Amino acid sequence: MEQGPVLAENGVGIGVVTGVQGISWQEITVHGRAAHAGTTPTQLRADAGLAAAEIIVRLRAMVDSGEYGELRATVGHLTVHPDLTNIVPARAELTVDLRNPDDAAMARAEEDLAAFLSELEDARPGLALTTRRMAGTPHVPFDETVQKVIAGAADDHGLAHISLLSGAGHDAQEIAALCPTAMIFVRGEYDGISHNPREYSTPETCARGVDVLATTLLRLAGQD
Repeated sequence: MEQGPVLAENGVGIGVVTGVQGISWQEITVHGRAAHAGTTPTQLRADAGLAAAEIIVRLRAMVDSGEYGELRATVGHLTVHPDLTNIVPARAELTVDLRNPDDAAMARAEEDLAAFLSELEDARPGLALTTRRMAGTPHVPFDETVQKVIAGAADDHGLAHISLLSGAGHDAQEIAALCPTAMIFVRGEYDGISHNPREYSTPETCARGVDVLATTLLRLAGQD
């Protein structure tokens, strides 16, 4: 399943996957200083929560700038400590998920984010930031010949299709280092939501995907 809304948005049921975009994960920890929310003047605070918010806003600004190609940035995890209503956070922990089909643009985004973190630390007395790399994979293009066979199989079954890049990671990106590889996407319902109880593709949609896969395999098996 596509795990996204692109096929549905384009009104087609089959996707010919051109590759998997690069993925960069890191964890950022902001160390500040706990303080009483009522008695500590703003200018005397080292607010880890505020710094975390500034990082999130900067990431969105980087995406919106267009300077990093088709960059996507997500902070999917954020916690503050001690997590009390009347205490300025002493520590904030957040994760950053960057995705980009262009490895050079991804590298620039990572470098500029690191520079911003350094500037933020210097500009806020009492703050210290640490980062930890969680994962990193480059953009993996898929075999063009296999893609053409998939597209031809979809045409022969009378199925509309588009080519698209996978936004999620897949085992196929590892297999691509060993042999010619591509993927077939089928449309998901409910905006393509995945890793969720509502994830669903209709039986008819799945059957059409199987038809394309079977035809593709048969033709690839017959090639010299």
